[in-house]
Amino acid sequence: MKNITSHPRMYAFFRSKVLNSLMILMIVCLFMMTYTGFMLLPSVCGSLALLLFASYAIWFWVRKPESIVINSWISDMNGWFTLYFLIISAMNAPGQWWYIFPVVSSVILFFISLIRDKDEVYVIHQT
Repeated sequence: MKNITSHPRMYAFFRSKVLNSLMILMIVCLFMMTYTGFMLLPSVCGSLALLLFASYAIWFWVRKPESIVINSWISDMNGWFTLYFLIISAMNAPGQWWYIFPVVSSVILFFISLIRDKDEVYVIHQT
């Protein structure tokens, strides 16, 4: 059975490889701010990721490309990173490994995404 999406552009936007990679980068920067206590470098990195995130979103909705690269696996992992960030932020993690784990996981995640090519070119049909 074929997956029918009611809004293909919205589906492509939220499954976009670029968008989800930038979101994971922002979450890792927030963890690094808390872990290191040194705010400047993670703040600059997170701000650049947020700027690229906003620029990508504006480009996507204004230019309206006909196709885009999506990666459902990274999109699913992004949800887990966000959930982990919310839990750790709410409970004020007792040890440093709670902050190191997402950094190591994100590096492993991106290496796996380079090795196992799960990218798809999603053609956005406007009806």
